[in-house]
Amino acid sequence: MKKLLKQALAACAAVLLSAGISQAADYNLKLQTYYPATTLQIAKGFADNVKAMSNGRVDIQIFSGGELVGSGNILKSVKTGMIDIGHGMGHHFAEMKTGTLESGLPMAWMDATEAQILYKHRGLKEIFEKQYENAGVVYLGPTRASAYQLLTKTPVSSLDELRKLKIRAVGAAAKMLTNLGVSCVNLPVEDIYMALSTGQIDGVLYGNAFEYEETKYYEVARYINTTPLIDPITDTLIINKKLWDSFPDDIKAIFRAAADCAVNDYYFFTANESMRVIGTTFKDKTTSFSAEDQKEILQAAIKVWDEEAKRSPEFAKGVEILKQFAKEKGRL
Repeated sequence: MKKLLKQALAACAAVLLSAGISQAADYNLKLQTYYPATTLQIAKGFADNVKAMSNGRVDIQIFSGGELVGSGNILKSVKTGMIDIGHGMGHHFAEMKTGTLESGLPMAWMDATEAQILYKHRGLKEIFEKQYENAGVVYLGPTRASAYQLLTKTPVSSLDELRKLKIRAVGAAAKMLTNLGVSCVNLPVEDIYMALSTGQIDGVLYGNAFEYEETKYYEVARYINTTPLIDPITDTLIINKKLWDSFPDDIKAIFRAAADCAVNDYYFFTANESMRVIGTTFKDKTTSFSAEDQKEILQAAIKVWDEEAKRSPEFAKGVEILKQFAKEKGRL
């Protein structure tokens, strides 16, 4: 009987191995994003790529916005090791002097290609990498989210109409809107739906049409202005330094490669999906700002650039990079 039992166990083991069942991971890690549970594509794609590239040696569990810590505490929690990996926004982190520059100053770049050039080839990425090093974590790189378009409970096609409303906006975009005479409220992502439904706010600057459909915000705010105020907003991937230092070189290379893969995937995915959503969910409920209003928005944005440049020498260096690029593009 013992011999038969051993043979049976050996047979079961062979079947499991032939079916592709892998051994337990060498690293079981936690990643929290600031995104709600309905829009976890960036975090999941990154985690899936790390797992595949490492042949199952690294397994990353995903937590959505607010599940473990508040969005503003992601950096602090990654530093202390409460969270292994963070997917957040620079302007959420009080520790980051260049946070609003990293996330995207309004009108600083007009598409993902421009953002990539500025980050990778004009020096922005090096600035942020050093800042996160000073904050005690390792910067894996940026991820592009989407264009930022206004979602409101009533149609808005002019700045005069917008000035009558209270808008949830954060970072430099909120400062630009404030300079334009718009009342802004800073709320965490997890509170937006309730704030819209109760009338605490009249609109939100969070993403594009697809994201407003995914988050269900369209249920309580039906109108979208398709003029982008930032295109795209930029997030960040960071990892605990002690954990990073413990990795062998091949695992570090895998994390770097997975971060590079994650840069633009979500941006192009949402841009494509937004075209569908605008033709369905938001059919006949879209507006845009006039060319005259857009010029006023740009001037308000440039004032924010100059104000933000006073934060630190690093920020000022970044703004100079943006201005030089804008001049080369003929916008300044």
